[in-house]
Amino acid sequence: MTKLEYPPLFRLYELEIKPEKKAEFVALGQRNLSLSIKTEPQTIEMHATNSDEKGLENLIFESYKDTAAQNRHQASPQFQKYATFAKNAIVNRKVVDLIPELLLEKFDFLGKGTPDKITVKLAKLQLEKASVAAFKAAVFSEMHQAIVLEPGVLAMYAATIQNKPDEWLFLEFYQDKQAYAKHRKTPHFKEYIKKTTELVAKKELLDLTADTLVSQGNLSYERGAFA
Repeated sequence: MTKLEYPPLFRLYELEIKPEKKAEFVALGQRNLSLSIKTEPQTIEMHATNSDEKGLENLIFESYKDTAAQNRHQASPQFQKYATFAKNAIVNRKVVDLIPELLLEKFDFLGKGTPDKITVKLAKLQLEKASVAAFKAAVFSEMHQAIVLEPGVLAMYAATIQNKPDEWLFLEFYQDKQAYAKHRKTPHFKEYIKKTTELVAKKELLDLTADTLVSQGNLSYERGAFA
């Protein structure tokens, strides 16, 4: 894996779009992301998803080597075309700054399936205030094992909300629904649940639909690994 020594810039964009703009929004988003990942080596990954039946509640995850890399992306012709259209397509917009905790991808992350078959899961966890260190140790162990031992686990990202170390997000990609079901039956997943049940105050699980998934691939970053 390509190990990152410094934390990438990681953000979540929550966008609600107008129903009549949905098709063009997805098409321009796909063009923007696909061109960017090919022409911008410091754009690490960009995943456009939605969380509702009509596809109007969009969640877009992006990571860049640094702020300068994001600025270069936003100055690109493909992004400018997308941004111009998005001004009239977006009803509500929220930007969530994330602190990457552990980012892991298979070498062939997006070579094992197509977006319509890849199963994407988002978990939002609120931890008990005094349990962050114990939770982090347990979940890091589980994620490392899942990537190494499970062929159907394609990528796993763990992040905290900036300035809120007890609020965690997990974005996970599986080859298909069967791979996700198998994951939940593994010894390492069951051990993680056993160790962390009492550490989690609140949990929300979301099924996401992939619109466009792109990545440079082979990503590996662990916060504190180079400290």
